[in-house]
Amino acid sequence: MFTSHTPTRFALKAPLPLKMGLTVLIGASLFLPSLGLAQEAVAPIAESAGDSPGFFGLLFSKGGLVTWIIALLSAVGLPVAGVKIYQFYQMDIYRPQQLDMALADYRAGKIEGLAKRLDNYAHPAAPLIGYALTQAHGRTMSPDILREELARRAQYLVRHLNKNIWALELIAASAPLFGLLGTVLGMIVAFQGVGQGASGADTALLASGIWEALLTTAFGLGVALPFSIMAAVFNNAVDDVRDTVEDALTEILVRSEAQTKT
Repeated sequence: MFTSHTPTRFALKAPLPLKMGLTVLIGASLFLPSLGLAQEAVAPIAESAGDSPGFFGLLFSKGGLVTWIIALLSAVGLPVAGVKIYQFYQMDIYRPQQLDMALADYRAGKIEGLAKRLDNYAHPAAPLIGYALTQAHGRTMSPDILREELARRAQYLVRHLNKNIWALELIAASAPLFGLLGTVLGMIVAFQGVGQGASGADTALLASGIWEALLTTAFGLGVALPFSIMAAVFNNAVDDVRDTVEDALTEILVRSEAQTKT
């Protein structure tokens, strides 16, 4: 397992009001612009009908239960995304300059005090690389046992970084499906009304039913798009950390074994 200080390295240190404020700001910046595009598209239709309650008014008055399910998915996903953004920012995942400089010093042979420097960096890979340096060059473990231990710690690190990203991926995948379900149900109701109505009103009734049914699809896509982008960004960041860890640990083990043989 990680050394005693490692779990606290991953803990969020910000007070709760700051976390909530970040969540609200992130959610507004990602969620509202996508829905604003939909509102602009729906506004001419509402005006032509003599009523302009706005996109959200139309959505929640005409969308039915499916609309509330999609809104609930968004309400669940926004705090998750906000916490992950803050967590990755605190870990300096997007600013690995210190770690890169430390690895450059190692390749240049400047090993003295390097493990201690790495242990003080915020990047999640730094303590693991520092531990590998200490154990590999201190020769306190056999190469095979050290390799297994480092692999176990690296897996734990990647698993921790991946935590809760699945929720964003699930929302990105399910929101459009719920929107499509709402549209299909709305189309069924629209065609049922046409089938039971007078022939002269068929066209107007069908057109009204179709655009109302499409509201849920627009809402589902508007919710899914930002969550899909965020999940991709987080997964890419985790992949970068994984690649950095694998490359650094392999290099440390190879150099250590080469020095042992010489």
